[in-house]
Amino acid sequence: MDRLTLLSRRPKENNREYVYRLLRYNIMTLVLVPGCSINEAEVAEQLGVSRTPVHEALTMLKNEYLVEILPQSGSFVTKISLRNIREGLFMRATMEPAIYRQLAGNIGEEYLDQMAANLEEASHIMLNDQDDSLDRYLKLDDNFHKIAYLAAQKPILWSAVKTVCSHFQRIRYQESILIKIDMSHIHHEHEQLYEYLMLGGSCYFDLEKHYDMHLSYFKTYFAQLLEMHPEYYIKN
Repeated sequence: MDRLTLLSRRPKENNREYVYRLLRYNIMTLVLVPGCSINEAEVAEQLGVSRTPVHEALTMLKNEYLVEILPQSGSFVTKISLRNIREGLFMRATMEPAIYRQLAGNIGEEYLDQMAANLEEASHIMLNDQDDSLDRYLKLDDNFHKIAYLAAQKPILWSAVKTVCSHFQRIRYQESILIKIDMSHIHHEHEQLYEYLMLGGSCYFDLEKHYDMHLSYFKTYFAQLLEMHPEYYIKN
């Protein structure tokens, strides 16, 4: 197993939380590529922790379909499942337009303020490229939608989305890392959603069409990803 990209610890973060966050980051950013093995002892040695938090973190990642733990064989980064991507897309495309329609004109001011701050930070990241810009930008993308779920009082649904859509999120990272696509379209589409919520909806704004474009943009480059690394994917 190659050396992991290390992350700074967060305040009050315990070993399990830190190892989980670090391994997830390394999976998403292709330091740990689909199909590679993860050696618990090596991870523990690299991070200076015992094997217990490493095992606990791997179990958490298994629950997100990012790691496969095989008895007597070890732990492996899952290959990217096309079925998982399809299910994630269906889940988001079904629920999220309904959530935004429910919130239009009814969203609390504190949530609008959080969205506005999210958009401002994303704009700043686009103008100031740094080593961790991609990860920060995609996390802001994620958090923008999380705010909507929380505003609609649907935190359990958001937890489910995070689990089911983990492979879809991996594609977002891969496109940005391997093809270096322009991510500014995400920011523009979020601005449109923010305006839709703030203005209470609009008869000129086709929410379903907007959301289909927002979620399906990855298809523009997906064939290229498959051609570059077919070994990263499985059909089920």
